[in-house]
Amino acid sequence: MNNEIYYTDLNRIINSLLQLRLKGISIAKGIIGETLTNDDLFFCTSLDRCLRLTDGIIILLKERNLTCAGALLRLQMDNCMRTYAAFIAKDRSKVIDCIIDGMPINKQRDNMGNQMTDGYLKTAISQYDTVFAQVYNQASGFIHLSEKAFYQIVTDVNDGKIAFQIGHDLPEKRNKTLLECAKAFHHFVELHYKMLAAVVDSKTRFDQEHQGDE
Repeated sequence: MNNEIYYTDLNRIINSLLQLRLKGISIAKGIIGETLTNDDLFFCTSLDRCLRLTDGIIILLKERNLTCAGALLRLQMDNCMRTYAAFIAKDRSKVIDCIIDGMPINKQRDNMGNQMTDGYLKTAISQYDTVFAQVYNQASGFIHLSEKAFYQIVTDVNDGKIAFQIGHDLPEKRNKTLLECAKAFHHFVELHYKMLAAVVDSKTRFDQEHQGDE
């Protein structure tokens, strides 16, 4: 896939990401509603992080920076996992307090008594999104120094000779992977929004029930 085709396909994805960004602002208004709780602050923080990551990955995709775009994909998946943890927590307030205070949540338990480690959350959320675990494992390679880094610097192997590129423009043959990264990011923004839509519905009911309370 040459760069001309890449940018044509990418522009479609970017336009869709920009529409999702606008939708995110609307979701934020729904989460806040007529009142403001500690839960709302957490979910709004999660949403703001998603929007910031969206802004960042658009720039990186335009620059064809696969290393950093892959890392942001992984961060958005982490966003989904932390949001999901609040839904399944035995004590949501403790989980939210941990996250807000910068503490790990891996000692907190879900409503089935399981410790909410990253590995457990990855498996648990995969019940609702069947590709999550596979993509998570692949995207983690962009966070840690791994085979993903080696994959990018080797441009050709021929007759026992290896051609490297270090610090140069990404070869066009990596454009397909870049687009897969972009599509995956879009997918996990939508997954995040599905969870937050449930928060908006709950908040709307709460505000209706407490309308007129002082």
